[in-house]
Amino acid sequence: MDFSNLNKKASDSFYKQRNMLKQLAQGKTLKCEKCNGVLTLDLATSESGKGLVKCKKGCTDIALELGA
Repeated sequence: MDFSNLNKKASDSFYKQRNMLKQLAQGKTLKCEKCNGVLTLDLATSESGKGLVKCKKGCTDIALELGA
């Protein structure tokens, strides 16, 4: 089996999300690809060591593990 195409897609997705997190952390305004709502970065969630990137409608909802 050739997994190169799947690996390429996974790699592209990782770098896209990493760049999105960098931009949000810098205070830039980004829009959800599906609903065009503003994305928010919440690092002060109720769970210690967790963060969240989301839009109001919930179509973008990315849970983050924050390392110590």
